[in-house]
Amino acid sequence: MTMKLSDIPDHEGFAAPVLPDGELARSSSAFTRAFIGYQAACSCGWADRRRFPPTPEGAKEAEGRWYTHVAPLLAAAPPSWLVVKSNLLCEQIVNLAAERPLAALTLLAQVESWQRTLLDQAVAGAKAAGASWADVGEAMGITKQAAHERFRAHVGPQ
Repeated sequence: MTMKLSDIPDHEGFAAPVLPDGELARSSSAFTRAFIGYQAACSCGWADRRRFPPTPEGAKEAEGRWYTHVAPLLAAAPPSWLVVKSNLLCEQIVNLAAERPLAALTLLAQVESWQRTLLDQAVAGAKAAGASWADVGEAMGITKQAAHERFRAHVGPQ
């Protein structure tokens, strides 16, 4: 069975059968040779080091290990439904700016005012939850130094 999470589409997990030579098969239906166990694997190329017995329970355990791989990715991935809404809002504001530029400016000024507050809150929350400045910078597409310089005043002492 393959596992997918809509918020991280480039990571499809599966319990990979381990062949006697130690190689991983993509699925149990993809081969006819005997296998010696299961390992968690992901379409991104990640494979867990742990091996589980060649039983249905072993396959379930391997599938569960995939979640340890994607948990940090999921923590940093915005919900796909919200990305869709964000993209739609951007598209609608582009259209509004073409038709009624002053109305678009008024709306963008509003968005900017609450965006700053939400950004400060999100950074403070991430830091309180244990994120490093490198994690914050990566999530924002900036360096850890830039994240620290920009937000250190909004975050209590760590």
